[in-house]
Amino acid sequence: MNSKVEKEQASARGSAYLVLSVIMLLGGIAAYYYYKELAITPVRVAGLIAVTILASWVASRSETGAAFFRFLKEADIERRKVVWPTHQEALQTSLMVIVVTIIISLFLAAVDWMLGALVRNLLGG
Repeated sequence: MNSKVEKEQASARGSAYLVLSVIMLLGGIAAYYYYKELAITPVRVAGLIAVTILASWVASRSETGAAFFRFLKEADIERRKVVWPTHQEALQTSLMVIVVTIIISLFLAAVDWMLGALVRNLLGG
């Protein structure tokens, strides 16, 4: 019974964190446009970035936000495991795709021309 109450409180606290982070983000965007005449653009952009970072930190305190940031961290780990092709491999692969595309387009053009000739002959044109 006690764990159910704790789970509900944690869920409510997480929802409050998410709502607070959304309010902070919307407030930062509103301030960016509100102070259009009063502050230069780099200052407004820096303020918006600071509010976005702060809102992200607040969102990460919730269970859902923590899971999202954990997903981003794991995705970055997987991205680092990717073996990217060398310049030579990328060039060879690109040229192969271009050559195969040209060959297939010529084949399809020949088939189209033959079928067109066949239809013209059948129709007496």
